[in-house]
Amino acid sequence: MHSVTFGLNLCIFTNILQYVYGKTKRTRAHKGSFFSKWGPFLMIFLATWLSMADPLRHLINDDWGSVCTSIPDGAMLGLKPKDGAFAPLPANNQKYCHSQPMMNLDDPDGSLSAWGWATTIFCTWSGFLFLFIGIFWIINFPKKVATQWRALRGGRGRQIAVSQPLVQAAV
Repeated sequence: MHSVTFGLNLCIFTNILQYVYGKTKRTRAHKGSFFSKWGPFLMIFLATWLSMADPLRHLINDDWGSVCTSIPDGAMLGLKPKDGAFAPLPANNQKYCHSQPMMNLDDPDGSLSAWGWATTIFCTWSGFLFLFIGIFWIINFPKKVATQWRALRGGRGRQIAVSQPLVQAAV
């Protein structure tokens, strides 16, 4: 399932990145400096890398987190149920595998490891923060909210401020 999640996340992030690239080329050509023009794209590019760090850690842990060893000739694998009798596994079981620490999320005591803190907390959270900043920047969200606010208020805020004094002067 980690590989499916990795693939879906990568697909979604790269499609957002393509959209922002196209929108930047179409609508932000008039921007003066490099950062004011390409800032949203750079934010989402960085967000893609940061947000994909933890799913990549999962894939590395899944793929290289197990060590498999061949069974020596003449030996066999089996199960020992509660009654104590040995039950051999079929002959096609030629290897046994065990887990090895490889970029584990947790330490043995259950707390987050350095990998857990770096990828799960820092990379994921900062990646999504950069994603929201980049999206709000490319769609000009603050200006749209301010325009909608003024339209909803009907300009009443400016009329009150101009036509009525805040403090009555004593005569």
